Amino acid sequence: MNCENAFRIIVLIALLMGAVSCQEAEPVVAPVAGQIEPAEDILVSYGDKKLTMRHIEYMQPGADSRTIKRIADWWLSAQLLSDEAVKRGLDKDPAIRYRADLRVKQEYAEGLKKHVLNAVQVSEDQLRDFYDQNKETDRQINKPAKLSFTHVASKTLEESQAILERVKAGEDIGALAKELSIDYDKRKNGAVKDSMETNIGRRFGTEFLNAILQATEGNIIGPIKATLSMGKGERYEVVRVEGKVPGRIKSFDEVKDYIKTRLERVEKEKAVKDLLKSLKEKAGEIYRAERILKPEAPASRRPARRRMTTE
Repeated sequence: MNCENAFRIIVLIALLMGAVSCQEAEPVVAPVAGQIEPAEDILVSYGDKKLTMRHIEYMQPGADSRTIKRIADWWLSAQLLSDEAVKRGLDKDPAIRYRADLRVKQEYAEGLKKHVLNAVQVSEDQLRDFYDQNKETDRQINKPAKLSFTHVASKTLEESQAILERVKAGEDIGALAKELSIDYDKRKNGAVKDSMETNIGRRFGTEFLNAILQATEGNIIGPIKATLSMGKGERYEVVRVEGKVPGRIKSFDEVKDYIKTRLERVEKEKAVKDLLKSLKEKAGEIYRAERILKPEAPASRRPARRRMTTE
C-alpha cells in the first residue's frame, strides 16, 4: 500500500469516526522478541494528534528522509481536511460513511491476507520432491542442448539429393543455402546458431532433430525430412553440423531458490483460496442476485441485432 492510499484511509476513518487522536487509534502490536521499537520522535503534531516515527514505520518501513517529509506533509493535510469535513457534517453523509467503512474493511482484509501469506512455509522435502518429479521436464532445471548447423531446404527429395551431391563434391553449403534454400535462414547463408534443441524440434520436427543429435560436429547429413511446425508441410534438408553444447540437468542446489519461489507462490495462492472457501462455508447461506451470477455482457460484446428490411 503506498503512502497516498494510507492517508486516504486515515481521512476516511476520521470522517467515519470523527476527530480521533492518532494516539488513541493506534493498534496494539505485540513486540517481537529482540525487535527494537521505532523511535517515538514526534515529527508533526496538531491539537492532540501526533505523527511519530512509529507511525511512519506502519506506513512506509525504512523510509528515507525525503519520504518521511512527504508523509508528514500528507499527514498534516489529512488531519486538517478531515477535521474540517467533520465540522461541515460530511461524516453524516451516508455515501462517505459507507466508502470509509469499506476502506477500513479492505485494510483489515489485506492485513489478514498478509498474515496468512507470511505463515506459508515450504519444507525441504517439498523442494526435493518437486526436483525429483520435474527435473526431466522443467526447462529451468533440465537445460536443453544448444545446436548450431547450416542447412539447405528443398521442396522435393530429388532436389535435396542433388544439393547433397554438390556439397560432397566440394561446393560451399552456405553459398548453396543462399542460392537455393527455400527457408528464411538463406539470408544468413543457412546458418542456425546456438538454438535450443526444444526449439529445433518444434520448428523442424523430431526426425530432423534426432538426425542432428546423432551426428558429430562437421558431418554432412541428408536428405532429412523436416516436418514444419503449425502444419506448414514437409520438406527435405541437407545439413552440416557446426557445433553442440550438451544439455544437462542442474543440481538441486543450483535450482533450490527457483523451486522455493515457485512452490511458495502456489502455496500462498492456495492458502488464500482455502481461507476464503472456509469463511464462505462458515458464513452459511449467502445471497447473490441473478445479475451477479449471470452478468449481462458489455454492449460491445453483444451480438448485433439484425435489421428488419422490407422489399
